[in-house]
Amino acid sequence: MAISDDDKDLFRKAVGPVRKIKNHNDRMMHPRPKLRLKIRKALREDAAFQDLMSDDTSWINTDPTSEMRFARDGVSHKLLRALAQGEFYPDDLIDLHGLTASEARDELQEFLYHALKRNLFCVKIIHGQGNSSKGDPIIRGLIERWLKLQMDVLAFANPPQRMGGRGVTLCVLRAQTPFDNF
Repeated sequence: MAISDDDKDLFRKAVGPVRKIKNHNDRMMHPRPKLRLKIRKALREDAAFQDLMSDDTSWINTDPTSEMRFARDGVSHKLLRALAQGEFYPDDLIDLHGLTASEARDELQEFLYHALKRNLFCVKIIHGQGNSSKGDPIIRGLIERWLKLQMDVLAFANPPQRMGGRGVTLCVLRAQTPFDNF
């Protein structure tokens, strides 16, 4: 049954003006609400924090076969299990291959700052397993320590092998809500 021109005109008047939605990669894109954010960026001037975020490898886990799993107090074990099983699709990712420890630290801090600013839920950090490094895998162990120091990282874990295995870390970030002021 064909739609008459009168019915089309009536529909256009009832709906009003419309705009075309840009759909990238056949995914539904919803505009995020603009929020006033309070972002706690690490103060690099704080000497104690600088020492903790240092490149010192004397007390990190350099075992490439160990699993990285961490959840803050109050975070559900179901969330950590779902993260380790790769049930979350990351909103953004960073690749730290080929960087020195200090470069990786700076890149990671900048990446987490912008991820929090954009109110992302899950991010993917690609650091590799350290197979091509001379000696022990350094970046992987430092990533674990640095993420534990970031208060806005609620949980992190290595995903299954199909998503990168031990060479990747998935992180769940704390939501930045506009209700912090109240």
